[in-house]
Amino acid sequence: MIFHTGSKIRAASFLPLLALCALALAPANARADLSAKQARKAITHMTGFELTNGAVRVKTISNTSATAAEVSAEIRTVFKFEQDKQGSWRVAEIRTGQDRWEDINLLATALKTQAAANECNAPDPPFRGAAALDPSVKRARCLLGSLLGVEVPSDAIRIQEVDPMPIPLASQASAVVVAWLRVDTRLLNGPKGWQVTELRTGNREWVIVDPLVAAVNEEKKKQARADLESIAKALEQFHRDRGSYVVSDRQAVVIDQLNPRYLPQVVRIDPWHQAYKYLGERDRFTLRSIGPDGKENTPDDIILSQSP
Repeated sequence: MIFHTGSKIRAASFLPLLALCALALAPANARADLSAKQARKAITHMTGFELTNGAVRVKTISNTSATAAEVSAEIRTVFKFEQDKQGSWRVAEIRTGQDRWEDINLLATALKTQAAANECNAPDPPFRGAAALDPSVKRARCLLGSLLGVEVPSDAIRIQEVDPMPIPLASQASAVVVAWLRVDTRLLNGPKGWQVTELRTGNREWVIVDPLVAAVNEEKKKQARADLESIAKALEQFHRDRGSYVVSDRQAVVIDQLNPRYLPQVVRIDPWHQAYKYLGERDRFTLRSIGPDGKENTPDDIILSQSP
């Protein structure tokens, strides 16, 4: 009886040790919190953008679940500003990668929104000393705040540089503005790792990235079709005058033949920053944009052709 009781005591004393062993041998917890390095990588490669590591400063990370997180970051962003004939400035383009720019009006159309920036174009007070910048830092901050839903002045928009771009014979003044923007993002950890799924700036609503990119591509398709139709119309006029279409397999050749008499505006690059394709014979031609995927002869190609 005493022996039996001692067995129970000894067995009971091993229970904590067994529990520790079980914990040590159990599979590791599946939760893997998002690190600043992972967040920076996800933001630099979010859909539609190709940014450098130095252009993203991760400020805060909030892991909302094992596979989801919210990240607030400052992103160094480059914009092109343009001035109209009345002297009013507007944000015209945003740089999304090396030598890649997106039209702000196209993005606004995709988002079904429009920036009201009239209040940003009031005359600046008289400037004393060195030559004044135009647009001024204050005006640039106001225009970006209006676009992004940020009440300025605010640390959410910090202007790093305003660089006027004097272009000889240009019809309107322009400038490059570099700014650090506070952007809130939502990330999910899936088969491809952490990816940005939603964005928000200022007091704007959250925007889901993939539908936005799809909407932007739809607007770009409309623009590409319009470009191809204008080239095709010019080719028809050329055919009526010359008795044949431009015979060439090079898009640059056909544009040089059509501009300026038949095609007042030079159209060489499609909305995805790829050259339009042309194949023409005396009695037929094919115009093509290779579309969003950047590959020729795929289902998303946009084609306009004419044949006997």
